[in-house]
Amino acid sequence: MNRLPIKHIGCVMLAALTFSTSVQANDQVDAEYLAFLNARGEAPWINSNANHPLANDAFRPIPSLAGFAANTQKRDLGFALFHDASLSSNGTVACNSCHEGMAGGADGRTLPRGIGGALGERNTPTIFNSAFNFRQFWDGRAFDLDAQALAPLTNPLEMGHDLNLILARLKSNDDYATKFAETYPDGLTAKNLGNALAQHAKDMTRTDSPFNAYLNDSSTTVPENVQRGQRRFVDLGCVSCHNGINLGGNSYQPVASNETFLQAISNSHDLGLYSRTNRDSDKQVFKVPALHNVALTAPYFHDGSVATLKEAVALMGQSQAGRTLDPEDVNDITAFLESLSSEFFAGMGQGMSQENMQNSMRQQMPDRMQQRGGAGPMSGDNHQRMMQMQGNDHQQHMQQMRSMQNQQTDQPMDHADHSQHEEH
Repeated sequence: MNRLPIKHIGCVMLAALTFSTSVQANDQVDAEYLAFLNARGEAPWINSNANHPLANDAFRPIPSLAGFAANTQKRDLGFALFHDASLSSNGTVACNSCHEGMAGGADGRTLPRGIGGALGERNTPTIFNSAFNFRQFWDGRAFDLDAQALAPLTNPLEMGHDLNLILARLKSNDDYATKFAETYPDGLTAKNLGNALAQHAKDMTRTDSPFNAYLNDSSTTVPENVQRGQRRFVDLGCVSCHNGINLGGNSYQPVASNETFLQAISNSHDLGLYSRTNRDSDKQVFKVPALHNVALTAPYFHDGSVATLKEAVALMGQSQAGRTLDPEDVNDITAFLESLSSEFFAGMGQGMSQENMQNSMRQQMPDRMQQRGGAGPMSGDNHQRMMQMQGNDHQQHMQQMRSMQNQQTDQPMDHADHSQHEEH
């Protein structure tokens, strides 16, 4: 089967680039971002696979996670911190409370819940493949994952803690203090705390989707409805915003000028990027969400106001492409988007034995969970607890998630106790 040629999307991409240039021509230079670029010590992951034959196409494949340089000590430390609820002020919320593997790296809620049941202001974005975004958060206020990782710790609606108190508590923990001293030359600092958490976020890259396999291997195919959906995705202009290695996550777009969209969502007063820049042109401007694993992360949009993927596709067709999509187009585009899901997490491990599930988990996170150089299994209490919990709790949780998807209910599953279902 032939891949979609570059010339098929060229006019759409050219129009998008022209529009982007005209919008930004009169904007002032963002001094904060310029300083960040000058200080950055490593190439951003969004540039990955630059030598691939499809690198300049709309759909660039994600390379294997094993191909990225990794500091295993930092990732192990990040894993422990990511699952540590004591980073919140009352010890009830951890990073994985809102970013669960079995919920597509999100939480399945309209709005997240923080300490004391506080409701967040925006829908939880997936942590899956977030390392490929050019900014973090819906409003792009964090330039990279290191900065993003620290923000929820002090947000009063999320973990509600004081950063200095967090550092003091971690320093009083002999295990953490030793691991930071062994891992970072300057030991336990706020910067290093953010970096360690970011290493685990990078570990949450998913490359096992059918569509990614199709892009990486010319002998691989996808079903006809997925092919039709991809063609319609391009023809309708969806690809002008959702393109590149993450099919999004690489640009800002305004929603304020689109009345159809504003009437459909519940929080039309969110000012988006403006909250950071204070520029009128940035009011209700948001980072375009990436689409990998999007079928696993209902509900949709920055306010979580749209319950199902098909509803989201139809709404975007009407509001952004200016047309009412017929049911076949909605079904085909949805099938294409579903082909972007991690095969393991889309399948939810249904029917797997505990041993097979553990093996699948190890394959998903090869740098962290497989044996290292014949030295035996990776040590660490967190990993041991994680592997021990793979039985009934996870089986029940996966069945609930699968049932939710099959029934296509309008209400996302409400996870009553995040602590019982750790993200992987």
